[in-house]
Amino acid sequence: MAEKTGSMIVAAALLLALGVVAGSYLLSQADYSPEVNVSDITSTPNVYVSSNPPEHVITASATVYEKVAPDLLAIRLRVQTQDTDAKDSQERNAEVMSELRDELEGLGVPEDEIQSSGYRVEVVRESEYVCNKEGYNCHYEYEVVGYRTVHSLALSMTDLDKGGDVLDAATGVGVNETFVDSIDFTLQRDTREELEKELLEDASSAAKEKAGKIAAGLGETLGKAVSASESVYYPYSYGYRGYDMAMPMAEAGAPPTELSPGEMEVSATVNAGFEIG
Repeated sequence: MAEKTGSMIVAAALLLALGVVAGSYLLSQADYSPEVNVSDITSTPNVYVSSNPPEHVITASATVYEKVAPDLLAIRLRVQTQDTDAKDSQERNAEVMSELRDELEGLGVPEDEIQSSGYRVEVVRESEYVCNKEGYNCHYEYEVVGYRTVHSLALSMTDLDKGGDVLDAATGVGVNETFVDSIDFTLQRDTREELEKELLEDASSAAKEKAGKIAAGLGETLGKAVSASESVYYPYSYGYRGYDMAMPMAEAGAPPTELSPGEMEVSATVNAGFEIG
């Protein structure tokens, strides 16, 4: 009886395997491609048809440069105060910031060119490395010694000539409490957009002209553009970093600060592919 049962199990397994193989074969032969009548322009099936790219294509790239004078001065100022009491630290910070804003207003810096870029109150701790009498179980112990309030301003000035005056005026506000985090010369948004448009047009024309020369050298005719990519590069402005306004500039008789923007070189690159034939 056991032998008969075993034979039946083997036979069933063989039939199941044959069924799987047959089913796989039938599935592989079936055509599940949708029928699309491409001649019927009123038909809009949810099917995407990709065409093969042309075989005869040449690519060319061109880069153009232009030197421009910055028309925007970005200055980041910071008022930093510290006290053993958090409230006192904040109140002192508000006093210094109010004085700083009054100085900026007196210089004619428009209010819409001055924005708060950050505000925080943080705990100030001092650490001490201690060990037990045997010199083991060493660790750091921390003690709260005060509270630091930091209020940051971001100035976006269109009158670049006032940059030095802004720094000089700020030196008299909050000695050892007012700092310059960065000074950068850059371009306004409208200036950037117009400059990029001009550079990309010139780079595109130069790339097409170069492709035409290559095609002519090969005895071919330049066709339509089939691909294009672009990039625009602005030089990194190192400007001034970590400048402490409360130090040497605050000394009596110090000469006025002068900022020289110079020029910045902007470039645009276009890579384009064209049919030839």
